[in-house]
Amino acid sequence: MSLIFSLAKSFLKSRKSRTILSIIGISIGFMLLISSNILMSTLEKSNENIVEEKYGNYDLIVGYQKSSLFLNNSDVDKINKLENIQQTSPFLYPYIGKDNPYKKEMEIQPTYVGLKSDSLSKEHEFTKLSSGHLPGKSEVVIPYSWAKAKNLNLGSKLTFPFPPNEQRTVRVSGIMKKSEYLHSVVLFQYNWLSKATSQDNHVTTLMIKLNDWHAKGQIINQLKEIDPKFFIDGQIKMDKEREQLGGLKPVVQGLNIAVLIGSVLLLISTLQMSIQEKKKELATLRLLGAKKIQIAWLVISESVIIAILSAIIGVIFGIGISFILKGVITKMSGISVENIYIEWTSIIFSVLLGILITIVASIIPAILASKLSPIQAYRQSIDTEHKTKVILPFISVCLVFLSIALSFFNYVKLHDPKIYILSAAILILSIFVGISFLLKCTVKMLSFIIKPFLKQYSLLASRNTIRQLRRSIQIAAVIMLGVIISIVGISVLITVRDTTEKSILTKYPLSHVIDSNSEYDEPGLPLTFYKQVDSIPGVKTIPVYKDITVFTQNFNEANIKKNSKLILYNVNKRTEVLTGLQGVDFNKIKDSLPLKVTKGSINVNQLNQGGIVITDYGSKVLGYNLGDYIKVIHDTELNFKEGKFEYKDGKSKGQVVSLKVVGIIKDYPMQEGPDIGIYTSPEFIKKRFNVDSIDEVYYKILDKKSKSNIENKVETLIGNQPSSKVILYNRQTELETLYNQFNQRIVILLSCVVLICLLAMIGLMNSMASSLQERSREFATIRALGSKTKNIVRLTLIEGALITLGGGILGVLFGSVLLNQLLLSLDNNSVTLPWKMILICLITTPVMGLIATLIPAYYLSKKDILKELSD
Repeated sequence: MSLIFSLAKSFLKSRKSRTILSIIGISIGFMLLISSNILMSTLEKSNENIVEEKYGNYDLIVGYQKSSLFLNNSDVDKINKLENIQQTSPFLYPYIGKDNPYKKEMEIQPTYVGLKSDSLSKEHEFTKLSSGHLPGKSEVVIPYSWAKAKNLNLGSKLTFPFPPNEQRTVRVSGIMKKSEYLHSVVLFQYNWLSKATSQDNHVTTLMIKLNDWHAKGQIINQLKEIDPKFFIDGQIKMDKEREQLGGLKPVVQGLNIAVLIGSVLLLISTLQMSIQEKKKELATLRLLGAKKIQIAWLVISESVIIAILSAIIGVIFGIGISFILKGVITKMSGISVENIYIEWTSIIFSVLLGILITIVASIIPAILASKLSPIQAYRQSIDTEHKTKVILPFISVCLVFLSIALSFFNYVKLHDPKIYILSAAILILSIFVGISFLLKCTVKMLSFIIKPFLKQYSLLASRNTIRQLRRSIQIAAVIMLGVIISIVGISVLITVRDTTEKSILTKYPLSHVIDSNSEYDEPGLPLTFYKQVDSIPGVKTIPVYKDITVFTQNFNEANIKKNSKLILYNVNKRTEVLTGLQGVDFNKIKDSLPLKVTKGSINVNQLNQGGIVITDYGSKVLGYNLGDYIKVIHDTELNFKEGKFEYKDGKSKGQVVSLKVVGIIKDYPMQEGPDIGIYTSPEFIKKRFNVDSIDEVYYKILDKKSKSNIENKVETLIGNQPSSKVILYNRQTELETLYNQFNQRIVILLSCVVLICLLAMIGLMNSMASSLQERSREFATIRALGSKTKNIVRLTLIEGALITLGGGILGVLFGSVLLNQLLLSLDNNSVTLPWKMILICLITTPVMGLIATLIPAYYLSKKDILKELSD
């Protein structure tokens, strides 16, 4: 074995230039693998630190939203014994919920919260203090806004009621950080508050820290098994920010695999060239008694040497590039990166995996070398033309037609996303099976097209390209890979960006949204709050009133539009539909957003008398038309039992409301997606259902010069609200996040495509250098027949361009089909052709071939090839 290894080293040394180029190409793959591993680990660690700083280092809050329900010691013990629970901390809300017996007495008081001064509770947003410390006995922590508004300091005395017990005076021990969410919360020590309110050992909610946040879904299911009534806060916003980076990881991993495939193809091409160049040496070894298995091990040994050297270089440069790119990834991701984190275990695993893959890839050329006829090889029979089995092209063509036919049938009949994925998999298989045949056909077609322009050179170039097809297949495959990734990756990213951008613009039709963040059965913001915002100079507003949930009472199932996805309910032994009834200020909407009335009209007087407006979609799906009456009943008048809804009591039947359709609009601008909502005037909702609170306030700043002043006024109004849950959204922030994510992925995608193209060019340069050396006598003969050196150089350049352009054309064709199959699986209902990307690929790929062939062609021009005839 040592003899074979020494012989492999000698063969590699004998052709240093080719070996060096191969090592450079494959080390690029290792370098990307290592650097992406390090950078992703760094981003994940940095992002986790930022997320924990922002949201607190905890994962769940479980408990109740009623003071009458609480976790006892047994419940807490059960939760602590669950697998993956690292730590818990109790919270007490003694006067929470509508069922609180002291609701009237505590209505004007802030929300009381009792907590312990342990490491986990200190992770909650409540405990982020600007000064002081968490409360002890007879102490309180107050909001920042309180301290400023009431001129309170540390040590100030305050008196609070604690029913059913008497009032108590407490000392201010701490002041919370300034926050737009915390205006009406005060903190007490858990044990002291439980005694002051006579709620010893009561736990309203339990704060939970997990060993692994990925196990959150499993823990939530286990918690629901303990009590289905649990309210569980799963830190969704925190997870979204984690997943924002997590969504980047599969992209990077997928592109790593693509570059690794390119490196593997380059290795296969290199080894095949090596075999072709040393046919005579291999034949001599066979004639001297070497076995086939020893020849195969010789080729594999070469791949081991190349793989190990490439891995070492790749690791060194990968680590170095990671430090160099530290500032770049900070700008790209928007995540502050202080230190580079290197997970050596992961890197070692990646390197070993990469080496293993490259060694496995060498088995193909090793088998080809072992089957080489020693007599034929010794005679230097240059049989380089790749002979393809007839069955493989036939299978490949059949698979292509099957993939396209299956996609077309699915598009017309089934509309199943899984079928599109299956079609894409079949298409990829067809490429794998028939790439040599497909490339051969493409090169012949190209030579026919360029024949009028290059005359005899086109025929000779295509003939030489096909003769060298075994070497060219891997290069063309790498080009195909790069083109397919470019077309599919960039087009999918652009489609997702445009779709998400449209969704954000629909969700936030004006630039800012004040969200009451209230549950559907809770009151929202008071109408006075909206009027205060509306009165700010330089602001245009739209109020969104709280809607009520209603069931239809005269729904005709026969009118349902075919294939509609309506969810139907059994209400008093009838099939009915659940929808929302909402008051709408149509005048405000008309003033700011497009509102198209397709039938009838929007008359405020009619709406005040029980008239309603529905959408075109709602009309088609539900079967109600202009002039029809829709009878509805508030969901509070129904009881749910054994999968059915029934009237709560005898009076409920009298609460059915008959509403007349007086107008049909194309779309309701404040609603995203298909809409079966029912809209009327706020006055009618107030009169009939006693609901007039605001769910959201949309506003747009018209006076850009006063933007900062207006935003401060809005924040002040929000701070004056008793609710601590009000959230202010900025559409521009959402869009910037979207664009940032898009740019991240585009940069990574293009970087990998550039690396793949570089691999292809290195491989082509290597291949052409070997091919030109091998065919030096042919070129000498052509030169002796009167052809000029520049014509021979032009011939080699055409060969290089034909290989890369052939790969580019195949990449464009298959990439376009794959793109549409993937987009259709993502509910994109139209066929897309990315013409710009196609043109760029068709222009770039032949240029790549010309550049890669330029250096071998230059050396050929400097060489006195006529001497080859005399040698």
